[in-house]
Amino acid sequence: MSLEWATLRELADLTDPVGVLSVYVTLDLHERAEAGAIRPWELRARHQLDELVERLHQHGPREHWKAFTQRLDQLRPDLERLFDPAGSGQGRVLFAGVGDGPTWTLSLQVPLGDRAVLEPRAYLRPLVAAWSTAGPAGAVSVSAAELRVMDLRFGRAEVVHTIRYPGSPEQRELTGPAATNPALAQRSAPQHDLYERREEDKLHRFLRGTGPGLAELAARREWTELALTGESALVQAVRDGLPPRLAPDVVTLDHPVNSLPPAKLAALVEPALAEARRSRHRTLAERARGDALSANTGACGLGETLGALQQGRVAHLLLEAGRQWRGSRGPDGFLTPEGEVPPGLAATDLSPEPHLGERMLELAFRDSAQVTMLDPDAAAPLADADGVGAILRW
Repeated sequence: MSLEWATLRELADLTDPVGVLSVYVTLDLHERAEAGAIRPWELRARHQLDELVERLHQHGPREHWKAFTQRLDQLRPDLERLFDPAGSGQGRVLFAGVGDGPTWTLSLQVPLGDRAVLEPRAYLRPLVAAWSTAGPAGAVSVSAAELRVMDLRFGRAEVVHTIRYPGSPEQRELTGPAATNPALAQRSAPQHDLYERREEDKLHRFLRGTGPGLAELAARREWTELALTGESALVQAVRDGLPPRLAPDVVTLDHPVNSLPPAKLAALVEPALAEARRSRHRTLAERARGDALSANTGACGLGETLGALQQGRVAHLLLEAGRQWRGSRGPDGFLTPEGEVPPGLAATDLSPEPHLGERMLELAFRDSAQVTMLDPDAAAPLADADGVGAILRW
């Protein structure tokens, strides 16, 4: 299965009366090369699976414990493939309903941590974090001969389109000296200059004309950043042709790199794309805070954002990646931050919700909101607001 935003929304709908098992493993590249009967990442995962079995045996209904152990037996081949060092991907994940339903697997070329979780819904936080830090972006290398368009996501680079410049049919008519007529020979250089200017104008018009197609490709592939690299004048012509309200942030680099292979080109543009991504995330956090303080379409803080999520008002949820949140759930399912008691209820009416971050993600996906996990620097505007904010629909 490939990871798209639609995939995350589909996974957010996974539910099971006994629980959905989510198993994340990250293969250490150094450990991967070492021979050994038991892989370290497999040991970590199996230890956590054993803890889930024991916890369900001690604290859950007996029929749930039996269903879970039977499901683990059924999943043995899938788990072996998940742990296999010969498989693809550094970070891998498996989702499976305990009672029924299909098994989902994903592999990415970025770490996803090591975690085995059994909850009513799929545990998606590592995937959302990977989308926020290494999600889809584009890179276009520009030369006078062609544009190479690359898709960069989750540690992989792929050339998805090549746009070649067709050249000019007038070249034969405007080049070449007049060998038998000295008078005409004096006109050779001006004619050549005229040809060069015409060709340059044609090339720039052609490059500007690629803008709408690139914008359509960026939208279809969900790019949040787009890097343009090559000779500065040619790069500027491509940028001039892009629509003014292009969704991805555009980064320009003055490097003639059209001959580089995809992996090297990706390595060259990644630092600039990562910086653009951090800047965009910081701007989102500043916007959420500013709009909240001005009573505009923004929310800031756990209580305010949680209330907006449950009202379906959130367009873009912002969460600091390293934080954990705890809360309470009322008899009607309404969520509140830990320690807060809604009007009309007593503290004894509430049950603890230890994984409030996951519940916030579920609410966001339920209403087709965007979600971004912020690193500490980008989340600084929300540091004194529980690391939580949102841009609201209204």
